[in-house]
Amino acid sequence: MDKTVKVLVILFAIVGIGLFGYHWFSQWHTKTVDQALAREKEKLLARIAQLEAEIARMREELGAQNSSQPSKSELANVFGDAKPTEPMVLNKADCKKITGQAVAFFQYLDSKAYLIWPGIDMRAEELFENISKQLAAQPPVNVGEMEDLYSLVRNVTHFYRVIGRNRVNLIKEILRSESAVMEPAMAVMFAWITTCNYDYDQLNLNTLFQYAHFFLNTLGGRSYLLRRDTKQRLLINYYCLLIIDMANDAKLNAYGFDIRPHLDYVFYDINNQKGLMYRQRYLSRLSALQNKYR
Repeated sequence: MDKTVKVLVILFAIVGIGLFGYHWFSQWHTKTVDQALAREKEKLLARIAQLEAEIARMREELGAQNSSQPSKSELANVFGDAKPTEPMVLNKADCKKITGQAVAFFQYLDSKAYLIWPGIDMRAEELFENISKQLAAQPPVNVGEMEDLYSLVRNVTHFYRVIGRNRVNLIKEILRSESAVMEPAMAVMFAWITTCNYDYDQLNLNTLFQYAHFFLNTLGGRSYLLRRDTKQRLLINYYCLLIIDMANDAKLNAYGFDIRPHLDYVFYDINNQKGLMYRQRYLSRLSALQNKYR
């Protein structure tokens, strides 16, 4: 009898321990699963929030791009009656018309409050000429930039050193405030300088090549472009490539700069950039250059 009781007690104890162990394991497993699910839920919610923020940013950027193109009345206000509604065709430019547009653009800037900037007291065209002379007199470092820290720092701070902080800040403010007309303004100024031979002594092709190479192929130049918005960066790269091509034709490419990979990059970027007035013209020009350098 005692033996039977002992066996029963042992069996009940084993069953009790088993039930307790099962209950404990079940609770532990449920808690572990709940914790894992909670972590995954937090990750998913964070990812959803990130995607929603990205979508909102893209919508905002797309809206800004779609609304960034100026109307004809805005263009007339900035460039006069000969408003640049069509892209410039290099070597076939109407220089009288382009000069009129450039002068009208400078007068438009004079009519604003920009030039009441600390340390600046001159007309827009006078300021442009002054800055052009300063940049031509002190070109950036295009060879050996990475050989020593001094050269690298000089390149990274090039514009602040050469034209000064006040003028850099003024240019940034104009680019920001007049972003809607910057694309046609860049087309007008580029054609005026390169095709209509504005003051060729100070902004000659070799000087333009030095700065085109600086923006495309040096750490200092690229660091400046990375601080600009996407449209400005793309347009600067585009015009730099046109200058490199002109330098190649004139045999002024002293650094043997290879234009081909940059043509592909800029073509891809412009092809995917919305809100450009002359987008098809850019792509056609880049495509012609790609064929030229194959």
